[in-house]
Amino acid sequence: MNVPPNSVSQPQLWSRRTVLRRAVIGAASLSILAACGPAATPPAATSAPAPAAPTSAPAAAPTTAPAAAPAAKPTTAAAATAAPATAAAAPTQQAAPAGTLRVASADFGNESMDPIVIGSQWGSAMYDLLLVFDEQGNVVGNVAEKYDLSPDGLTWTFNIRKGIKFHNGDPLTAADVVFSIQRFGSKESTNPWSPYLLKNNESITAADDSTVIFKAQKPEWPLKIPFATTPILPKNYFEKVGQDGFRAAPIGSGPYKFAKWVPKTSMDLEANTEYWGAAKPQWAHITETLVPEEATRVALLERGDVDMIGNLSFDRLTELKDKGFRLQEVGLPTLANISFPGTFMTKGPTSDIRVRQAMSYAINRQEICDTFYKGQAKPGGFWFFSEKTWGFDSSFKADAYDLNKAKQLLQDAGYPGKFNPQSITLYTTAVAADLMQILQGYWQAVGMNVDVQVVDTPVYQGLIFVRAKDPTEKQVGAVWPWVNVGAPNNVYHSANMFTSTGVHTTSNDTKADAMYQAAITELDDTKAKKLWQDLMHYGYDTMWINLELVEVPTYFVVGPTVGQFTNRTWINLQDTYVGIQHKA
Repeated sequence: MNVPPNSVSQPQLWSRRTVLRRAVIGAASLSILAACGPAATPPAATSAPAPAAPTSAPAAAPTTAPAAAPAAKPTTAAAATAAPATAAAAPTQQAAPAGTLRVASADFGNESMDPIVIGSQWGSAMYDLLLVFDEQGNVVGNVAEKYDLSPDGLTWTFNIRKGIKFHNGDPLTAADVVFSIQRFGSKESTNPWSPYLLKNNESITAADDSTVIFKAQKPEWPLKIPFATTPILPKNYFEKVGQDGFRAAPIGSGPYKFAKWVPKTSMDLEANTEYWGAAKPQWAHITETLVPEEATRVALLERGDVDMIGNLSFDRLTELKDKGFRLQEVGLPTLANISFPGTFMTKGPTSDIRVRQAMSYAINRQEICDTFYKGQAKPGGFWFFSEKTWGFDSSFKADAYDLNKAKQLLQDAGYPGKFNPQSITLYTTAVAADLMQILQGYWQAVGMNVDVQVVDTPVYQGLIFVRAKDPTEKQVGAVWPWVNVGAPNNVYHSANMFTSTGVHTTSNDTKADAMYQAAITELDDTKAKKLWQDLMHYGYDTMWINLELVEVPTYFVVGPTVGQFTNRTWINLQDTYVGIQHKA
């Protein structure tokens, strides 16, 4: 925690004009945590650092899937009543999947096949979730075609869709759902969503083959969020092959089957021609190849050796678009913001709300979007909160650029002479360093000197994921950025930012604590949403502990053989595989 910043710290203050000019001519190298690559599995609910992988990871040798028994056609299920659901597809005559979709990926993440190991990058294609998020962040039916919460908020009833088959032909039943929830919500799970199920679980039972009852210890409607991240695994197959066997050759009920995995090299999936969903796989095979170097990914696309690439700089995106390649938005947007830890523990400048307000009004967000992001971003970037997040509406707007107002606020606050220390330090990783240097220039223009220090990722995580107990700790009175994909629901993320128990050391506001508890225990959906919006407005209009910056779409670049993306484009790439069409 006390490791000093590395030698890459910025010793000089760069002017805003200089940094923006560097961005325009292509020297800006910021690659914002998957801003142009695949959105990850919904971000950690606690915004916590990723846990270590288990020691019993599968061997690194290539693995292949077991032969699957022929699966029966799914039967049509009843429509959901308690929650919207994707109806089981009626049998129709459709063309068989054809061809291979070739994807060059910059990063395979943790390469997990097991949902209890942080998260599975390819799980969205192989497994079906109990519930899912719609495009507005609402939780709707999926494997559970409908669900109900009792009036006392303690009993969740899931009606399991009939006719779903696992890849080996076994029917998906309530027993598989109980097994999957129990395992996902166990102490053994390192998935960041698992603790929410673990700490509020009285019992999980199957009333019959198509009904699951989850009894909670206390009312907490946001439990639907981890339910919407719980993949359903085949109990019998898992118990037959064991944990290591499942990780080496996983099966689910999703639109694509596991075919072959070569660690740190490639992942092959094949179409599940018996998939129950309305959207059917159009590609017979999907191959993801690990290609970390941007220039190599671009060359592969231009030669026609791959069909899709992501995680590109904005210069590259612009170049490829100009050459006739199509930019395809997939997944949640990347949201950039800055936070102020320990404002209530320091005597430095960030202790005064007027200084924090001035730092916001000094930033010309639109100029950053137009220059640094080449017109491919917009002002915004609230804490895991965007148009694709539950509860967001048009009343949430980024702060306006007002240089005179910023200067007046600083004068009213007595900056800098009133404060001890007078300095402000911003700690960032190299990933966000260019953007932070742009902010540094804006703050310099209103007379503020902010020292931007680039630190290694472990140091950065130690500063933001451990709640400070002493005013002398390094993060107190400092500033840090968060640049990452958004979330379909930001309730649990926000506990860490806006409540006094959060790990980020950004709040000790008892009113915010009470507002948070009121929102998560209100069982009426309309009232709960209003209470949540009230808390978000309180956080941004009254607390001023997190400043929104910009919102950046997640873009892939696709080649000439790839058609439209027609299904669930708002979560991540693997989630939308089943909806990618061939070019007509």
